[in-house]
Amino acid sequence: MITFHVPEDKELLAALGVVTLRHEHLNHILKMTIKSIAGITPAEASYALKYEGSHSLRQRINKLAKKELGESKTLLKLQAILGRAERVTEKRNKFIHGLWAKELDGDPGIMGVPGELHPLPTVEELKSLANEIAEITEELNEARLEGFLKEGLDGRPKI
Repeated sequence: MITFHVPEDKELLAALGVVTLRHEHLNHILKMTIKSIAGITPAEASYALKYEGSHSLRQRINKLAKKELGESKTLLKLQAILGRAERVTEKRNKFIHGLWAKELDGDPGIMGVPGELHPLPTVEELKSLANEIAEITEELNEARLEGFLKEGLDGRPKI
């Protein structure tokens, strides 16, 4: 029999919280990337994208970037960052949206397929994931503010 489980390890719970906060930072920068590509204000982006999830935000960026940048080196570099963002979101989702459970006489884990428990992440794994999310967030933000994405957008024909 499997029951719900909430770890008592405060360091593990804190690391899980950092992953959650860092991921929301990434979602914010995804929204601001849409703002930069679409040429709208931060407030317009925030209101328009308020209930959009990570997957939808990445799709919108890709669609807008293809339209604005065409098939270009800038688009490919942006898509590479989005691919990395997708990978960390999938990892994060496994931990945040997975069912944390425990067999009555067994170890706790995260349920994938019903009845199948995968080991809980370690504090080190969560800290590493939080750092990876922060790096991708910073890289994307830098690209849109002063890096390759800004240069690509500044170089597009004006209508």
